[in-house]
Amino acid sequence: MKVTMTQAERPTTRRFDPMSGTWLSIVLDLVWVVIVNLVSFRVANRVADGPWTVVAYVILSGVGMFVLTAVPLRYFLMRQRREAEAREVLLSNESARRIFDARLGRAFDMAGDEAAVLAVATRAVQSLSTTIGVEVLLADSSKAHLMRAAHTDFAGAPAACCDVGTPRSCPAVSQGHALTFDDSEEFDACPHLRDRGGDPLRAMCIPVSVMGSSVGVVHAVHRRDTTFAEREVSGLAAVAQMLGSRIGLVTAMSESQLQANTDPLTGLLNRRSLENEVHALMQDSQHFALVLADLDHFKNLNDTHGHDAGDRALRMFSRILRRTLRENDLLCRYGGEEFLIVLPGLTTEQAAVVFDRVRLELDTAASSGQVPPFTVSAGVVDSAHGATLADLVTNADECLMRAKAGGRNQSVMSTA
Repeated sequence: MKVTMTQAERPTTRRFDPMSGTWLSIVLDLVWVVIVNLVSFRVANRVADGPWTVVAYVILSGVGMFVLTAVPLRYFLMRQRREAEAREVLLSNESARRIFDARLGRAFDMAGDEAAVLAVATRAVQSLSTTIGVEVLLADSSKAHLMRAAHTDFAGAPAACCDVGTPRSCPAVSQGHALTFDDSEEFDACPHLRDRGGDPLRAMCIPVSVMGSSVGVVHAVHRRDTTFAEREVSGLAAVAQMLGSRIGLVTAMSESQLQANTDPLTGLLNRRSLENEVHALMQDSQHFALVLADLDHFKNLNDTHGHDAGDRALRMFSRILRRTLRENDLLCRYGGEEFLIVLPGLTTEQAAVVFDRVRLELDTAASSGQVPPFTVSAGVVDSAHGATLADLVTNADECLMRAKAGGRNQSVMSTA
């Protein structure tokens, strides 16, 4: 602030600067010389006679010239020195800020998911200071609650533990701009800061925005007797800005990748994604069982109850698969009412037992009345029954046809 005021005063004070070279400064210099010489001459004539008059004149004029010229000159030189030092500090701070922003941007560019992004934000905040407590609060998937996503934990630093629960109840998020509170005990302090208890604090809250919408906040606290340094303020602002941008990009990329890899109706893997996953298993020589399942009389269900009922049946069967099977099992809507299930590490006998459990779950769910009752048949093969996925699917389809011919609502294992 002092530097700004000095720069604003410069047009006025520069006119009197003896080193500025302006006409006014030249005239003032001449006036000072004339006045000093006249006064020195008159005083010298009064205090000395004869040759001593010249000596007294030289001494008096020299002292007068020094007082009236050197003192103002020293003032302007010192002022210019202070301005130069202030400019050097500003340039140094700006250079440090640019370097920090560049490093932060490079680190965020290498973060591929939300966890990695939050880890970068935490490390960046820790590099700013060890005397402040910082936490990042982000909204959950419903956008209705703020959850603690990351925080720093330095010994001796105050803990940032804001109890705000929803985005709307956070003043910084609701107002959409950074807020600073110099004293948690003041009447205009944030309620979540004032009611926290403990020692008085100084706080700063910077909203985190994704696509123009505030979805979180970077909350930092200092002790009340300590102010936020310029480096801390600019650094926290950069973290909040880049954090929101990177989370938005990572989320968009994740959603785009998810849409590219999954079936839009059921949320299971699509055919291409499953083929890639099975190819990786085969490349690693991992043993697995493969189940080709098909909903029984699905065409009749569609024709009788409508395509909406058919879609509900597909979604119900998909939910049962996700609920019943393991997280590392591969579930795919292979086409229409056909589903392909890959069970790593299982034999055909074990896979048949697992699928029987799926059929029992389906019987229970179908009896709820949400969709017309339906059953499912399947063919089960082992990864040793084919050199490629196409061979395995062909063998599984043959088993599926035998299950259909044998009365449906059952699984048939390959004996190849």
